[in-house]
Amino acid sequence: MIERKTSVYTIPIGDKFLIYAPLKHMAFIGNEALAKAVGYHLENKKDNSYSKHELIVSLHKTGLFEPDIVKSSRCTDNQQFHPTLCILMPTTACNLSCTYCYAAYKGKKESALKWQVAKKAIDTAYNNSVTFSKRKFALSFHGGGEPTLPQDLFFTASLYAKSLDPDCSISVTTNAVWDKEFRERALNLLSEISISFDGNEATQNHQRPHKSGDGTFLRVMKTIDDIEKRKIPYGIRMTVTKTSLAKLRSNVEFLIDRTSCKSFQVEAVYDQGRAAGAGLKIDDVDAFTEAFLDVYHFARDKGRSVYYSSVRPHLITDTFCTATSDALIVTSAGELTACYEVFDRSHILSDDFITGYIDLKEGIVLYPGKREALLKKISDNRDRCQNCFCYYHCAGDCPPKAFMSHLSNDKFRCLVTQSITREILLDKIMESDGFWQGNIKTNQSSGYRSPKIKSITRNIQSI
Repeated sequence: MIERKTSVYTIPIGDKFLIYAPLKHMAFIGNEALAKAVGYHLENKKDNSYSKHELIVSLHKTGLFEPDIVKSSRCTDNQQFHPTLCILMPTTACNLSCTYCYAAYKGKKESALKWQVAKKAIDTAYNNSVTFSKRKFALSFHGGGEPTLPQDLFFTASLYAKSLDPDCSISVTTNAVWDKEFRERALNLLSEISISFDGNEATQNHQRPHKSGDGTFLRVMKTIDDIEKRKIPYGIRMTVTKTSLAKLRSNVEFLIDRTSCKSFQVEAVYDQGRAAGAGLKIDDVDAFTEAFLDVYHFARDKGRSVYYSSVRPHLITDTFCTATSDALIVTSAGELTACYEVFDRSHILSDDFITGYIDLKEGIVLYPGKREALLKKISDNRDRCQNCFCYYHCAGDCPPKAFMSHLSNDKFRCLVTQSITREILLDKIMESDGFWQGNIKTNQSSGYRSPKIKSITRNIQSI
């Protein structure tokens, strides 16, 4: 599908406007008259007094008013499903008792993935990489628990995947509370690691204690030290609660000083699971935005990266992630889910996201109509966002988070996405002498590339 329109958003900033064309990666500040003049041209109103103004003429030269041409691969209910990334969720059990655990739902039962089911899933993803796709076969471990707890399955699955494809990438999302023997074996196999780790010793031990009540900080730091010795790529995901928000700067400072980690994902706690009703939810959008931007700039000045999952002004996309198309996510019960956050039937959205199961003979078996209904729901969710300037970046946000937000009428995450994105765009404008024209990165093919210019004018606000 090819979209042809000119998408320009005008966002109030005090008594001025942020004028933003996301598909062309152009942004600048204008007064009300300039915002109005841009609007007239977009509506093809030729009878306006601004048409020959030097600023409007200059904006024409940048291509601002040219139609956008974007080849779109958005979710459709007939989307084919030949995943090459196998994501195993080996267990719902965990060795930690995190204060905010999103996976600690009422009714959750401990379960373990059977090896024969895991093997069939691995075979299916590998065969798809050979038969249907040029994408590489890869294996990953995630969970509604700690995915490395079933150690036998972790190693058996990893070694089997390597036997099929020696170049297979193996990754894990983990709490990294590992003992020495496991670390040595696992780090010989892993290509990439995502570690859930909240900061310095006080914060980590308070928010992410062991089930025994002991602190976990020292064991995670030992794992990180060993990862760095082997130079394995890794990232750190930090969860911020209402009580730890004021400590975010000191926690990021500690991690930058103590580790060589290049990328930190900072997320506000989700009001789900164990966090629900515990007073941990952050309600103040401005306070979170201010704290985030503080560490965002601090990390950037140190040559590191801090990001929020739905803030992506660098990216033009029509899907939040590729889980619905490229990932075979197998729950510990052997069912297929379209998102690892919905890890078993205890989740309120399980009827939407659990779309099938692994059959030992057939491989992927989809429940009739389930996947099609989910893809349509995701598409409908994104359609509601067309008037938002983040529409082409967050693509309607992470589907389960978006659906949960609609159920609870909680707009926090959406407002945070808009707030941080707006501030980052303002940064880019200031750094670009008043007119930002950045590079476009897409996960689709774009038919438009605007000419590079240094600046229109220092007085672009004066029309």
